[in-house]
Amino acid sequence: MTDLSIKKKKEKITITASSEGVKIAKDALIRREFNSKSDFAKSIFLARSTVTRFFQCQPIEPESFQRICQKLKLDWTIIAELPEEKPSQIPGITDCINPDINEGVEKMLTSTFLLQVTLRDKKANILKAEIKLIGDIKSLEDVSSVELNLREVSGDTIKITDIREGSIRLTVEGSQEDIDRLVSLIKSGELKEVSGFPVADVQILSESSEDDESNELNNKWHLVREIVTQGMIHRNLSGVDLSDAYLSGANLSGADLSDAYLRDADLIDADLSGADLSSADLKGADLKSANLKSANLSGADLRSANLSGANLSGANLSGADLRSAHLKSADLIGADLSGAKLSFAALSGADLRSADFRSADLSIANLRGANLRGADLSKTKVKDARFSSNSGISESMKQDLIKQGAIFEDSPGDRSEVITNV
Repeated sequence: MTDLSIKKKKEKITITASSEGVKIAKDALIRREFNSKSDFAKSIFLARSTVTRFFQCQPIEPESFQRICQKLKLDWTIIAELPEEKPSQIPGITDCINPDINEGVEKMLTSTFLLQVTLRDKKANILKAEIKLIGDIKSLEDVSSVELNLREVSGDTIKITDIREGSIRLTVEGSQEDIDRLVSLIKSGELKEVSGFPVADVQILSESSEDDESNELNNKWHLVREIVTQGMIHRNLSGVDLSDAYLSGANLSGADLSDAYLRDADLIDADLSGADLSSADLKGADLKSANLKSANLSGADLRSANLSGANLSGANLSGADLRSAHLKSADLIGADLSGAKLSFAALSGADLRSADFRSADLSIANLRGANLRGADLSKTKVKDARFSSNSGISESMKQDLIKQGAIFEDSPGDRSEVITNV
């Protein structure tokens, strides 16, 4: 697999759109007829929060900034709030967008994986796919009818460009939208035959681009597309950069994402059960309702991550940094949180039965309504942590926690003046 690993663990440089640049971008968004910023984000596989920050003049990573401008056919150097230095002199900025970009040209990202986009002309982006049909190639007499059949189900840009033996191997090309639709129909089993020939398989073909940009950047976004459309169960993705990526609903169960860079990624409803996310950077990631059952998140950076409603039962979160993380109503039954940093974390309504909090830091955390039956809170820092209506806390445990600085709001004389956690 192409190397997309993080070379150094350090903060990345960011770019901010100017107020005037945002106005231009908003006009471009309307002109391109996107119904919402959310739809726009999904169309380019960018996390919705990243697109929101762009339009709020907040800093985002350079490649994400450039990707937004590229889709809107805007020169990023005009949209950005840049210092007086030339863009090429700013560390971390790659000049990956042609300043001559115009309404007729939209350069799409390429990759060395299953597909590449080739800019055939100035008007459209063309993808190629190979479809394997079961049957005798000699019996394929009317190619035009097969092509018409494919167009009817997936779009009128579909065109057959080659037919080869090996059962029947059709090479078709079409717009990104139509090829994606065709592949989806076949993969889902909705399209089982073409002109009477059973479909055995389909794959998007790789092809070199005449206008290749940064290979690392292109491969990143192709990988994101592949994860979303096909999933990557049990795949080795150790150390990959998937920051700012839209991965909502993706199937990454059992995948190796150790040391991966997933900062600010959109992983809502994603399946990460049994995945290895040890030492991964998930700061600010949106993992709402994600399935992380039995996942390994030891040592992971989950600061300010949204894990509301997530399934973390049996997960290993030992030594993880969960400061200011949102874990409201999360399932943490039997989770290992030993040595974890949970100060300012929101755990209200969470199911913490049999969870291991030994030596964890729960200072100023919100545990209102959390079920703590069987949880191990020995040597846990609980100063100014807020408890209320908790199941599983005996009177002796309650008094012991109060002695350590915990606040029980359903007890007389609670210290209500202490800052309330969100």
